[in-house]
Amino acid sequence: MATIKKNWLSEQTIINAADVTTGTWSEDIDLETDGCEGAHVTVDADFPASPTHNLVVEVRASLDGSNYDDTPLYKFEIDKGIDPNQVSFIIKYVAHFKLYCYRAGGTQTITVTAKCQRWNYITT
Repeated sequence: MATIKKNWLSEQTIINAADVTTGTWSEDIDLETDGCEGAHVTVDADFPASPTHNLVVEVRASLDGSNYDDTPLYKFEIDKGIDPNQVSFIIKYVAHFKLYCYRAGGTQTITVTAKCQRWNYITT
């Protein structure tokens, strides 16, 4: 009898220690090509000393990996009160997505690293 198992693909760094001010896009995450159901995403925000503003994270979806939604699928802020501050979340049911990260105001630079690990299912 066949067994269906969750299969985790390799972790990808989609934003690599970027100094975020007005905005930074991640790489495209393709959930379509390998038949992936979703991705576990982590965003790590390293705030400067005495930070004045949070980091805003938007998730933008796409059908084709080149035209992304104008309105984010999800949008949230990472609190400046914890430094560094890592947030994890799951994205499912889209073909492609990207992250867009920017500070909520002010002029300080926030260092951002984002990683994701996609999954699909295999039969053994």
